[in-house]
Amino acid sequence: MSITEHITVTHLTDQPHPEEHTIEAPADTAPAATGVDLVHVPAAAVVIEDNVRTAADLDTAFLASVKRHGVLLPTIGYRNADGAVVVRDGQMRVLAAREAGTTVPVFVTERGDSTAARIAEQLVANERRTGLTDADRLQAYRQLELEGLSATAIARETGTKRDTVKQTLTVAKSDTASAAVTSGQATFTQALLLAEFDGDPDAITELTECIAEGYDDDELTHTATRLRQEAERREARVQVHADLVAAGKRVVGEDDDYESLDRLTDAADDVTDYAERTPLDAEAHAECAGVAWTVREYGTPEPVQVCTTPDAHHPRYLGHRATSTVGSTPEAEKSDEDRAAEAEERKAARRALVANNKAWDAADVVRREWVAGLLQRKTAPKDAARFLAVALTRHATIRYANGMVSARGLLGIEATGWEGDVLSGWIEEHPTKGLHLSLAVVFAGFENTANREWWRTPDRESRGYLNQLAAWGYPLSRVEQLAAGIQPTDDTDDAAADGEDPTTDQAVTE
Repeated sequence: MSITEHITVTHLTDQPHPEEHTIEAPADTAPAATGVDLVHVPAAAVVIEDNVRTAADLDTAFLASVKRHGVLLPTIGYRNADGAVVVRDGQMRVLAAREAGTTVPVFVTERGDSTAARIAEQLVANERRTGLTDADRLQAYRQLELEGLSATAIARETGTKRDTVKQTLTVAKSDTASAAVTSGQATFTQALLLAEFDGDPDAITELTECIAEGYDDDELTHTATRLRQEAERREARVQVHADLVAAGKRVVGEDDDYESLDRLTDAADDVTDYAERTPLDAEAHAECAGVAWTVREYGTPEPVQVCTTPDAHHPRYLGHRATSTVGSTPEAEKSDEDRAAEAEERKAARRALVANNKAWDAADVVRREWVAGLLQRKTAPKDAARFLAVALTRHATIRYANGMVSARGLLGIEATGWEGDVLSGWIEEHPTKGLHLSLAVVFAGFENTANREWWRTPDRESRGYLNQLAAWGYPLSRVEQLAAGIQPTDDTDDAAADGEDPTTDQAVTE
């Protein structure tokens, strides 16, 4: 079945509004358009009338469509004194048909108007055309698929890239995503993210709220990356949880009160030497009434033993008050209310820790992609030389940090071999990219140093590196703002709105 079988062509004409001044044909000319004939003329034989459109660049997709289907919408013209068909509206279609070596359908009318009338008609014809909306395309592509056309066939029939067709069909098949596009609540790019998480109501809710709050594409990228990682970890966590249950272990959740074994000890409070305040031994703790298990998500989810009765032991890390009152009168027994408040405080701190750790892992992916893109630009960023000078002096140890991130990876070099040989060979082939290479080496060092502790305890490296990236245009996520020494509050947003740069005194120059 051809895509053209269900296409109906309708010629719409704007109704003129009464105006004080109108363009009229000269009095001695014949009346316009007493009859209309539809003729098909070889494109090479058609005369193109003077046109208000001065740039007639043929779009590749449009030309491909004409080559496959011919000219679907008739042009509008008239016959000149020599009997040749002159096209007034449709020069792009005529030019494409000439390239395709085909004919052009023309509505031939009787014309007797002036140059001013021609210009006015061409302006109206070109400016009063409304393109299809994303919602229109969603419905049309979906209907074509239901008619039996594959994504490849739709792409071929419409002259559209196959990836674009696949993305459109993905959105069309998601009720949430298609509704968001149709209602105007989301752009097509945003709807693609909604479609990706179709079937995950929590992720859909979070993305929808972010879109409603006006998140830009960069912020949504951070959120979507984190949600993808959470989905992968959730699947792995479910499996670890199932294995624990199958083994007869007691498993606690986020709403339960528990403490990790490394924060508890059986050493008495009067033992102040931390070398002697050893954490609880998992094997020995197995006899405790509070023995339980949880799934830790530092990287790959794994089972970890915890204690649900932390008060049966002692805190491993003594606070200032505890160490300064050794030998004094013991504290009064805690009330049930105090114990409940402490338990809630521990749970709240643990939830915040888990949320920020997940956000940090997602930010790692987005930030490294952005840094790699920065290195692909023709010119190095502003103040790159100063940044390198400070990084190689004040942050000298960063240069030697090893890890998953490499300079060759950030530069997109696919050659294998020892890093130094690969990079030196690359710079010989790209002698003008010395600054880019130096940046890649330092970036890799910072990225291999970056870890979850950066947001908990920002240091000179985290503040200097992240604030410098922000100065170059990288949008710091909220957890990265913490690592940069910026509290993500309304005050920060207000300062930015007033033209102030809250990162200025925290840049890598510090």
